[in-house]
Amino acid sequence: MNLKPLVATSLLALASLGTHAATTDWGTHGLLESSLGLTAGGVIYDKFTFTLLEMSTVASSVTSLGNIAPASYGIFNADDTATPYSWNFGGAPTVNEVTLSAGSYYYYVFGFAPSVAAYSINSAAVATPVPEPETYAMLLAGLGVVGFVARRRRAD
Repeated sequence: MNLKPLVATSLLALASLGTHAATTDWGTHGLLESSLGLTAGGVIYDKFTFTLLEMSTVASSVTSLGNIAPASYGIFNADDTATPYSWNFGGAPTVNEVTLSAGSYYYYVFGFAPSVAAYSINSAAVATPVPEPETYAMLLAGLGVVGFVARRRRAD
């Protein structure tokens, strides 16, 4: 009996038990997105994809329970062309905020847990307001009135 295939299969099965990798599609990013990741130990490499329909300010944080070290997460363009944003996590959660244009993105969560651990990723997206042309017209009219009043006072 040839034991090499059995040994190779067993090693692959054992190696995969220590790895936690999942992809979650959030679709169009809502006001708040949240996910929970659990592992019995090993490498964590999870991906959370989302789409922004307009320029938005995105605030995110990752909270961990158990020992995950090293531990980091970041935001990437779906086509990996833009500079990524990356942060470490662990201990007290820190909120990280970036402004992103419309498009497809993904979060990655990476870490190593020597034993049972969990993490929670939270992301809030709020559309960045774009001033309407009427807003600029009101601004120019206001500046014109201020200039007119200042010039009139100087003349008196």
